[in-house]
Amino acid sequence: MHIVVETWTPKPAFYAADEETLTNLFAGIQEAMKQLAEIGVVTLGWGRVEPAPLSTSYEWFAVWQAPSRELADGFLSGVESSGWYDYFEQTNLVGELRSGEAVMAEHLALEGEAK
Repeated sequence: MHIVVETWTPKPAFYAADEETLTNLFAGIQEAMKQLAEIGVVTLGWGRVEPAPLSTSYEWFAVWQAPSRELADGFLSGVESSGWYDYFEQTNLVGELRSGEAVMAEHLALEGEAK
């Protein structure tokens, strides 16, 4: 299973857009979410970033679950083609969800590699 984490902040183009444009953008996103769910790409939730130590400077986030890297990549391609990036400054994180123990073991194996 792969996780996609999106973080974003509205661009000036978002604030300049009229209500109809934004309504159409979000309606398209909602329709795409239904289609994505049919192939197993589901949203785990969206939210506003709250203050935390070492937090991102982005204001909003969404977390998605995809059954494979290929579907995660397809999801991100769909986000791009939707026009979303015209209105939001964004960063994405994609990775396979694994146990803490497995990831810590990988970190220990890195010892001495980057010195």
